[in-house]
Amino acid sequence: MGVAFVTVFGGIGTAIISSARQQKVTTADSVIRSAAEKLVATPYVPCADSYDTPPPPAGYTVTVEIEYWDGVGAFDQSCPTTDTGVQKVTLTVHTTGPHPVRDTTLEVVKRESMLS
Repeated sequence: MGVAFVTVFGGIGTAIISSARQQKVTTADSVIRSAAEKLVATPYVPCADSYDTPPPPAGYTVTVEIEYWDGVGAFDQSCPTTDTGVQKVTLTVHTTGPHPVRDTTLEVVKRESMLS
């Protein structure tokens, strides 16, 4: 009988932890998509240091990394002398607290509008 209780309670504990992790993954996905939507709606800034993102909920952080098109065939972390009008922005959401999940990453390519 003791073995049955241990098995049942162990199963319940596993289900609770799995549910908490799945909720964190879902929230991280929502946070990164909100950040990407704001990034897409924000006008292009030549040689930008960063772009603003919506504040994440408690237990989550968002980092923004920008790479600049060199005009030849690659992205570089330093802005070229003359901005080429293309940036690759990498958004990363990190979770903290008990049962953290893997970081969620999304890349967005921003282009300067050619409409004048």
